Amino acid sequence: MQNIVGHKIHHNVMMHGTRPEQTQLGDLDDQIIMLDEISSTQNIGSIARSAAAIGINSYLLPSQGPHPYSRRALRVSMGHISMLKTHLYDDIHETIRTLKENGYRIYAAEVTADSTPLSSVKVVDKWVLLMGHEGSGLSDEILDLCDEVVTIEMTEGVKSLNVGVAASIMMYQFKQKIQNNK
Repeated sequence: MQNIVGHKIHHNVMMHGTRPEQTQLGDLDDQIIMLDEISSTQNIGSIARSAAAIGINSYLLPSQGPHPYSRRALRVSMGHISMLKTHLYDDIHETIRTLKENGYRIYAAEVTADSTPLSSVKVVDKWVLLMGHEGSGLSDEILDLCDEVVTIEMTEGVKSLNVGVAASIMMYQFKQKIQNNK
């Protein structure tokens, strides 16, 4: 089986996926996980799997990055990418502006001097959580477009978490904060 698929089969799962038509930007749900320049296909799949598990049903990705329906992303997501509404955007600046015009609050996940600690962030009902590149994070230009920068509090000396892990923690906390506000 490994020779057929081209890589080690994890949990004895093999999958074939047909890329569906993408969801239009205006048809995404009120909570969206958005990625900017993620380079690891495994992280694309991992974030999709976590989003599906947590109940964040809309996934926004750059068209120039790894595709969420590539075989490795499908495998790592355990097929759960198929549960999400996906949209591939061409221009992040234009997309963020459109999302804001449509009433979304854009939260950027980044470690900066003035980041809001995750434990203190006030989460609104209609939001986008934007995750940046595994190594370089989000550019200052992108951060300036966002409404708020949020960071996960970490032990001194630890600079960051894997983007898939960070996205999972933040999506879970955002979802919990919305449910606790009701």
